[in-house]
Amino acid sequence: MPTLRSTTIGLQGRYLLSARDQHLVADATPSRGGPGQAWLAAELLLAALATCAQAVIESSAREQAVVLRCVRVHGEAEADEARPGHYAFVRLDFELEGATQEEARALVGVYLNICPIYGSVSRGAPVTVNIRGLA
Repeated sequence: MPTLRSTTIGLQGRYLLSARDQHLVADATPSRGGPGQAWLAAELLLAALATCAQAVIESSAREQAVVLRCVRVHGEAEADEARPGHYAFVRLDFELEGATQEEARALVGVYLNICPIYGSVSRGAPVTVNIRGLA
């Protein structure tokens, strides 16, 4: 089961994220008081979608004997001004070098069916929140 720990580090709007023995610096946007220089939350979401896509597509291509030269995923998201706390859209564009259009559709289809990150974002997933104040 994946786990993550995110900690403030004493600089307003800068956070240290740790998973296993790996570390990543992330920032809040300037509108939230952060420096906006390191990875932003929306970029991390898009990165998770793209990374899962590339992993599933590459492994599926190997299983189907499709020789891919490169898999590119371009992602973008825009906040929904009318519904705070929601995105108006999340868009993923795929380029699969070495695959026919039919093979590319099939490989991306596998991703759409089995990636838990895509499934959670596109269809929603229950989220549990636990809160503990430590005054």
